[in-house]
Amino acid sequence: MRGLLRRLWLFGLLLALAPAAFPAEMDQTQCGKVAKLVAIFLQQAHFSQKPFDEHVSQTFLRNYLDALDFNHSIFLQPDIDEFEKKYGTTLGDYTRREDISPALDIYNRFLTRAAEQEHGVETLLAEPHDFSKEETYRPDRSKLPWPKDEAEAHDLWRKRVKFELLQGLLSKESPAQTRKTIARRYSRFLKEMREADTEEILDYYLNALAHAYDPHSDYQSPSEAENFEINSIKLSLTGIGAVLKSEDGYPKIVSLVPGAPADLDKRLKPNDRIVAVQQEHGEPVDVVDMKLNKVVEQIRGERGTKVTLLVIPADAADESVRRSITLSRDVVKLTEQHAKGFVYERTDTQGHPTERFGVVQLPGFYEKCSDDVALLLKRLEKERISGVILDLRRNGGGMLEEAINLTGLFLRDGPVVQVKDYRGRTQSFRIPGNHLCYAGPLLVLVSRFSASASEIVAAALQDYGRAVVIGDQTTHGKGTVQTLLPLSDYVPWDFHGDPGKLKVTVQKFYRVTGLSTQQRGVASDVVLPSVDDYLELGESALPNALPADAIPPAYYQKASGEAAFLPILQKRSSERVASNPDFSYVLTQIDLIKRKNEDKAVSLNQSIRLKEKQEAEESKAALEAKRARRPPHNESVYYLDIESARSRKPMKLLPRSTAKSSPGEASGDTSAIREIEEKNWDDGTPQVGNDFALEEALNVLGDYVTLLQKPGSSLALQKDQ
Repeated sequence: MRGLLRRLWLFGLLLALAPAAFPAEMDQTQCGKVAKLVAIFLQQAHFSQKPFDEHVSQTFLRNYLDALDFNHSIFLQPDIDEFEKKYGTTLGDYTRREDISPALDIYNRFLTRAAEQEHGVETLLAEPHDFSKEETYRPDRSKLPWPKDEAEAHDLWRKRVKFELLQGLLSKESPAQTRKTIARRYSRFLKEMREADTEEILDYYLNALAHAYDPHSDYQSPSEAENFEINSIKLSLTGIGAVLKSEDGYPKIVSLVPGAPADLDKRLKPNDRIVAVQQEHGEPVDVVDMKLNKVVEQIRGERGTKVTLLVIPADAADESVRRSITLSRDVVKLTEQHAKGFVYERTDTQGHPTERFGVVQLPGFYEKCSDDVALLLKRLEKERISGVILDLRRNGGGMLEEAINLTGLFLRDGPVVQVKDYRGRTQSFRIPGNHLCYAGPLLVLVSRFSASASEIVAAALQDYGRAVVIGDQTTHGKGTVQTLLPLSDYVPWDFHGDPGKLKVTVQKFYRVTGLSTQQRGVASDVVLPSVDDYLELGESALPNALPADAIPPAYYQKASGEAAFLPILQKRSSERVASNPDFSYVLTQIDLIKRKNEDKAVSLNQSIRLKEKQEAEESKAALEAKRARRPPHNESVYYLDIESARSRKPMKLLPRSTAKSSPGEASGDTSAIREIEEKNWDDGTPQVGNDFALEEALNVLGDYVTLLQKPGSSLALQKDQ
């Protein structure tokens, strides 16, 4: 069983950084052979067991068109109609014949249209634009139809150019510089797309096919496969540790590698969009519409060198807002990804301790992480804590075996998760022996970025009634398992070069109740307001995600009594949240995002945009004023790393940060806002910052501890067994 568990790696958010080129020796014939091989494996090994039929062919075609023209602004609707008539139901036949001519045909039309648009942009930049006129532009057109004809396309691009010129005005850039940047951007984009070879085109094409099965199945070129191994398995990376994807022409932050420079710095956040990259002593390079692998080349570099990113913050009230972030490149420190322990000691007005709570942060399920957490828990109990918070907000997944072992630190026995494979066979994985380490009050703190293996732990502890789950409305919702297939093991003997790898979804996992976490995630018992709940995050926002379903429940013994406390915990928490200025700001941001979601159009009127920008700045200033009037927390925080726990060193009293947290940090982005801001101090000691989500979790834990002290509590009974 242990060997099987080690093979069942539950990958979290994909950490491959960018598409990469194939070896030059691969020609069109070899690309056709690779395409056929990928199609065979997807049909035979994928969990869904879907045949490559007409429906898959139609999804495949649409994925490819979207991959080339995500924002539906380059192709015309007649182009789409032509391709659907020509290839809509026949891509399977072409692929089985090892024929990738549809990919090349569509790509050539894309280049033709892109050249037309680039010429049109030059003309539009030379024309005057009236910024007092009442009209709007929708930057995100991914779900809108393509322009019906050339006239509609011209008007769309007129508005797009006007939108970009207005962005420059609002950010106080000179009009001449803005025009130069826009012209260079589209010229570079066309040049790079023209330089793509057959193998690079195949990369778009085969990923479009893989994504017709589900969003986590991918074709990986040799360079991509190397990136994936480095980032997901070897956990070693030189750079800033930001995981990117291309969306609407912008390089967008998907997640931050725990312990990497961007993660430790705290200013770069998921969903931030990169506008420009500047090398140390160099000039800013505009990266909008730049191919993602080129952007990654700009950001990566030698250890110790600096790079500056100009970003549009995810929580920006206006598209013209820019934030400059300078980071020093480094190798990810593996110790930063290890579990960490903290003791929060709260005091009364006279300074006398009133409560001591333990917090365990676990960024990922690495090998033997459960041993590290057990060590921390034993040490925390010696510190006379009355409750523990398991912080999984940044945890994107990892080893299934470790997720099961970790659950066993809080439960004596029983099944943890059920796994079903593509053949329909179901297996239940149980806690291996009695390794109960902590039986006291427990909260699990989660976010939209808690995915995969972290969802298994949160779900099991919730289903048994062993812990209260607190955080965003739900976790990420990734309930699938992937495996990597090296295609080099299956190509003919006369094949030249490396054909790459296929990452394919082969299993789904289910809670002990029989429900899948796929798309649903794990719902929090106590919900804290979070902007992330209203952004397009999580599995349910991904196209072609496998559906949520259920299997028969496993037999398990649920603890009794804890559920009766939930209404009390929820009521008390909501009352505190209502009076907290940080959460008040989050609620304001949520209202703004709701309005944006209802109407995604942006005004092209300069005075309207200036007014919106001013109102947003005033709202942030009001929040800072409220924070300044708030009395400081009466608490001390002590830090415990793995090495200190092993050597039985005293816990370190952490200094509290004197820096003000920006209003943007109140956006509810719980993956990046944490009580422990891991600044690079000389001795490696973290520094306490502002994490209002964790503060409220500590308040809820205090309520929970009080309620559990009542006679007859099931948790108290469990301790006596």
